[in-house]
Amino acid sequence: MSFPSLHSRSHSLSQHALSHDPATLAQLYGALVYKAAYRVLGDAALAEDVQQDVFLRLIESPQYDVDSWPAYLTAASTRAAIDVLRRQQRWWRLLPIWRAQAPVAASSAEQVGLEQERARRLRSALARLSRREAQCFGLRYLQGLEIADIARALRLSENSVSVSLHRARRRLEADIAQVSQEDRS
Repeated sequence: MSFPSLHSRSHSLSQHALSHDPATLAQLYGALVYKAAYRVLGDAALAEDVQQDVFLRLIESPQYDVDSWPAYLTAASTRAAIDVLRRQQRWWRLLPIWRAQAPVAASSAEQVGLEQERARRLRSALARLSRREAQCFGLRYLQGLEIADIARALRLSENSVSVSLHRARRRLEADIAQVSQEDRS
């Protein structure tokens, strides 16, 4: 039975310490993280954003109990990319509503009337939200603030802000769909 030398033990310890350094991890596995995000998103710019976000999270909250960095980083990248897709899908569902609030240029009178009606429905639906949901929704989608900034501004947890945003979106979608259905009847 042979025992590892002192030199090999110190080498493995230094390798272990380096494996937790986000800069080293980025050099070693940056391409892996990018490829995982790109497979989900199909967009190079968004994949780069996800890659940066994954390594930024590692800087902010270092992980020390990771058995396999490639597996961990691939999973983190995939989850972050899926979150990006979900945010895009939510935005695309609401985009026609937001366009209704934008000034209309050179549209027909009928188109102008339809867009004004959509804007009225959105304002009406926003008025029926709870105060917290309306505040969170307005700060996020009308003012463009990030969830962390909203949480600080309203003195809430980020989770509470996320839940309020989710509920607000669902209620708005349901209210607007219901009004549209009633108009067709």
